[in-house]
Amino acid sequence: MAKASVAPELVDFDPMVYDIMRETATELRGEYIWLSDHAGTAAERDAATTAHIALWQDVNNVSGRDLAMIEAKTAEYRSRLRQLRATA
Repeated sequence: MAKASVAPELVDFDPMVYDIMRETATELRGEYIWLSDHAGTAAERDAATTAHIALWQDVNNVSGRDLAMIEAKTAEYRSRLRQLRATA
């Protein structure tokens, strides 16, 4: 007799945590787009464009059910945002 598969246990958390991660990523993406639009060289423009595309691919790979990943990515995106703003 085949064993029935069991759905993974869902962790109950405030869904706004996911929204905060997405909003932080949106702010960071906006910084990359600004850098791309105001780049002094083609290489700088390409690097900023590549960064914002990679960011959006990264954020879209985060599961809305994985609290640990959401929190880690939020912290990462906030850190990157602070770094960009500190050097601007």
